[in-house]
Amino acid sequence: DFSIYVLADRFHVSVAYISSLCKKELKQNFSDYLWTLRMEKARELLRTTDMPIDEISVAVGYLNTSSFRRKFKQETGLTPSQFRSAEDRA
Repeated sequence: DFSIYVLADRFHVSVAYISSLCKKELKQNFSDYLWTLRMEKARELLRTTDMPIDEISVAVGYLNTSSFRRKFKQETGLTPSQFRSAEDRA
């Protein structure tokens, strides 16, 4: 489980400090940045492996696969399965 709270605790600073640092350095809030990283990894795994969607969901930090599928479709317009199929045809 990775969150801004874990990060702040690890570096012994406040959540507010980590949050402002992320906004300053990354030009986006922590949760948006983390989601971007998770999406990039999910897309990579969908393109390059035969891992089941459930395993990919867990691998990128989503324990609830239905939440992952819903967020992935919201972001890409495709379900993870549709994305994989489209990549296979490309």
